[in-house]
Amino acid sequence: RFRDWLVQTGRLEHYQQVLENAFNPCAVRGLMCRDTLSVAPNGQLYDCDFNQMLDMPLAGYTIADVMAESLAGRRIHTGDHCFGCTAGQGSSCGGATAAVA
Repeated sequence: RFRDWLVQTGRLEHYQQVLENAFNPCAVRGLMCRDTLSVAPNGQLYDCDFNQMLDMPLAGYTIADVMAESLAGRRIHTGDHCFGCTAGQGSSCGGATAAVA
């Protein structure tokens, strides 16, 4: 909904640039998508809740048929929305992911 509002008000580009300018590479280490999955009611797996809302599933993986070993080393689905979790101190379900000097 927030993205829809940004688009409707013509602020998406500016907001995206603010997030990109605030990118903190140290925040990446603590991101949810590195060690946690989001599971939809139908069992479909996603790298994070944002990917779930954007319908970016882990193709071919459901909770019913996946083994932890089969997920090791796979590429995490990323997009512009990921800057929202890597800006400043970072963001995750557990709070900040990095300290800012």
